[in-house]
Amino acid sequence: MNKAEQLLSFADTLLKAKTGNELSYLQRLILIKVLEGVKASYEDIAEAHNYSPRYLRQDIAPKLWNEFSQVLACKVSKSNIRALLEREMEEQAISPMPSLQEGAPSATSALVTESERGDILLVDDQLENLTLLTHLLEEVGHIVRQAISGSVALQAIAFSPPDLVLLDINMPDMDGYTVCQHLRENTLTHDIPVIFISALDESQDKVKAFSVGGNDYITKPFKTIEVLARIQNHLKVRRLQQTLRAKEKELLAARQEIANLKSA
Repeated sequence: MNKAEQLLSFADTLLKAKTGNELSYLQRLILIKVLEGVKASYEDIAEAHNYSPRYLRQDIAPKLWNEFSQVLACKVSKSNIRALLEREMEEQAISPMPSLQEGAPSATSALVTESERGDILLVDDQLENLTLLTHLLEEVGHIVRQAISGSVALQAIAFSPPDLVLLDINMPDMDGYTVCQHLRENTLTHDIPVIFISALDESQDKVKAFSVGGNDYITKPFKTIEVLARIQNHLKVRRLQQTLRAKEKELLAARQEIANLKSA
């Protein structure tokens, strides 16, 4: 875990503790770029993630700096946020990543139990998205795998089917709709829960996602608590379905055994 990621986690924890709010998906994207020292404009970030530059520049960014100005009791901007967070972390004399220490729950979510833990495949061609979601899910105890394209995802699923797939829609070689269709057409993967996470927010996009077999749809920028809750719900349903099928097989085997005894 590099320093920028440590500071991002500290910033998220600090904001939650001071205001009760969480960093949104887009706020995280902006903040991690700034903390890494990447010379990227809001336009660059927006273009890379298919958002409106004006939306980031006039809405998301001002709200982000205003919230941290209140939390840190001084004027915060892109140019000083890293130094201010480092100073605050030193003054509080706390670990920069309390939520990722051995066995320690985060400020926003509890660790999942062994029975609740899921093997989750993230499919997105944007490494920043994969990084953010991986940290979020591993933080609470899930096992996370990554695929940077639809074709890679299908290969990974064929080799070892996950418990759940978080799937982006806009990818260059094969879009998320096509990936989901392939999963539904395969008897070995047709019942794997698929949650689309996309910046596309039109009704037609959501309708298409469900029509190809998606189980859920989360719009970016997402809320951490919402993502975790929906994942847990779908994992719970999947486990109940698997338990039911196992019981049905046991019952079928028992009936067959009884039939064999009667015919003997």
